[in-house]
Amino acid sequence: MNKPDRDRVVFHSIHDMSSGHYLSKAELLLNSEIANDLDDINDILELYNISLFFENGIYLKSWSDTDIVAYKEKVNTFKNLIRKFITNIDDSNFQSYFENIDYGYYDSFWLLINNYQQYKKISPSQIEEVLNNSPHQVRHLLSHKNLVDKYKLVLCEFLKSDQQSAEILLSIYEVENSFNKTKLYLPSCLTIQDKERIIVSYIDSEHCNTNYLPIIQNAKKHSDFRISDKTKLAAKRKYQQSVKEFFDSGSSSSFKYGVAISYPENASKIKHAWIEQGTVHYEFSLDYIKENNHPYILYRNFETLFEYVDEQNIVALTSKENQLGVLERTLGVRSKTEYVFGVAFTQLEMASMGQIYTYSNVLKGLGYSLEDILKTVFTNTLPELFDLPSNANFTIPTQNASALEKIRTIAPEFESILKQYKLFVENGHIDFELLQMSSGPTAIKVIPSLNSNKYIYINKDDQGVNFLTYLLFSDQTLLTYVDPFKDKQYRNFVDLLVNEEEINFGNYEEHQHEHLNYLIDNNYISIDENNCVQVTNWNRILILRDVFENDVASLHHYPADIQDEVMHMSNDGIVFFGSSLFAIPEQNYFNYYLNKSEFTNGHDLRNSYLHGTQANPTEIHLHENSYLLYLKLLILVIFKIEDDLFIYKKLKAEEE
Repeated sequence: MNKPDRDRVVFHSIHDMSSGHYLSKAELLLNSEIANDLDDINDILELYNISLFFENGIYLKSWSDTDIVAYKEKVNTFKNLIRKFITNIDDSNFQSYFENIDYGYYDSFWLLINNYQQYKKISPSQIEEVLNNSPHQVRHLLSHKNLVDKYKLVLCEFLKSDQQSAEILLSIYEVENSFNKTKLYLPSCLTIQDKERIIVSYIDSEHCNTNYLPIIQNAKKHSDFRISDKTKLAAKRKYQQSVKEFFDSGSSSSFKYGVAISYPENASKIKHAWIEQGTVHYEFSLDYIKENNHPYILYRNFETLFEYVDEQNIVALTSKENQLGVLERTLGVRSKTEYVFGVAFTQLEMASMGQIYTYSNVLKGLGYSLEDILKTVFTNTLPELFDLPSNANFTIPTQNASALEKIRTIAPEFESILKQYKLFVENGHIDFELLQMSSGPTAIKVIPSLNSNKYIYINKDDQGVNFLTYLLFSDQTLLTYVDPFKDKQYRNFVDLLVNEEEINFGNYEEHQHEHLNYLIDNNYISIDENNCVQVTNWNRILILRDVFENDVASLHHYPADIQDEVMHMSNDGIVFFGSSLFAIPEQNYFNYYLNKSEFTNGHDLRNSYLHGTQANPTEIHLHENSYLLYLKLLILVIFKIEDDLFIYKKLKAEEE
């Protein structure tokens, strides 16, 4: 059985696409005689990997039921061979066996040492030698708690001195591991102080990967892992210095993008946008703004012109998973508790900040104040249109105040508006004396809604639903690749279905039929008499598309027939409902800007300005930007309150 590493059978996972390739190799072994006295450890580890395919019920399609039964019987005989070999490993032969293990079998080797408790016969000195010669083996060892407990002293000393230890610590506590989900354990003798010293040494070392520095800077406090502010500051400064050196060196070849905003007179459209050399240009009709100058319409321009919210009054500025490119989803080092966004989100934020800044100045030129408009809408218009209590209150900063002074006024007023609406939903009125009983900020996620079943979410806990949305909406699905539409490069399968009428099933390759049959079996598509693919239930497809593309949809903004279909989907476990003022993506967006309780890379506006840890008063541009952020969030809050009141009033009218 002696073979080079590349010819060995390896079991990776039940989802791995290479299973058929390896099972074909395994078939040759299954049809041959296996000696009872194997002396090559790789032969033993290969038998173990073959057995894993059978344990997980993975077989070649070409195998008959008779073949499978016969192969199972043979695989059952492997267990005694594996046990006999592994339980014979001890200090006398450990190194000689280990030195000959093929690269792809390290995981299997340590797993068997752990499972057969053979570590009881292998002394710590053997492990110390392994780590000295092959430092990368530390991750394999840390994958097994029994091995960590047995060799904790050796592992502890190794981790204190090895250059990869900081990245191991960060992978355990902070870094999002999208591909490798293996849990790692640390020796109990490694103290909190040891861990911080490892991080400090890493920051100072020439081996430091700068991608980890923001992770260190924003690390959360854990019961057994805490990074001091001094160390976080050191990480921040080193990262800033590395960025400066990178751009100063002239080696940057990054893609540049930006926004340009103008308000021309005599414009042919009320809004127009186009992209030119990476810059998104926005034009908004100044005549339209002048002619429609009622405070409520001027406020609604953040929807009509700037599209802060979509047609369902869901915040359109949030980071959306489907807007991330393949490289943005997979490359780089990312914190487990990071607000994830890409270029699309950054461009939207640049645009929205530029729009509120320029629009505020346009309003000033026309004799209006954005703050006065927002106050009028909240305290007058919403009570008149939707029965918000007439004592709803909102104090605005004076126009001649500095940006820092304005924030010190608007920050607590922002919190007050949230509390006022929460009290109104819970009690039917706003009791300011009750409001004053609580001085702390209110969590965004606990602000209630007047309406039940308000938001629709995809049930991502169901693997069948995840597979369904992958087939329909993923940009990685192969179902768009079919003649004669291959060159059109449709983004996903539903885009193909929407735009093409004659998609012939016979034009698909054999390997694509399995996925198409899955959609047929689940009644999403069918094949007509002309052998063409047809959508079985367009309502269900379009609902799923709305929720997939926006991470949420609003039930009560759909017509009755669509709402009925959503209810059927809920009964089928495909979607579920949520009822709060803010949808989950909106909650995440607000939390990204307001605090670090949810996201370690957040702006932390609340804590900075309510607790006095904001930027230096002389850094005027930072405070001006923060004030615009607060104004933007305030506008979004008022939109969400208005939408909640609108839905409630509409549903009451329908009941009557």
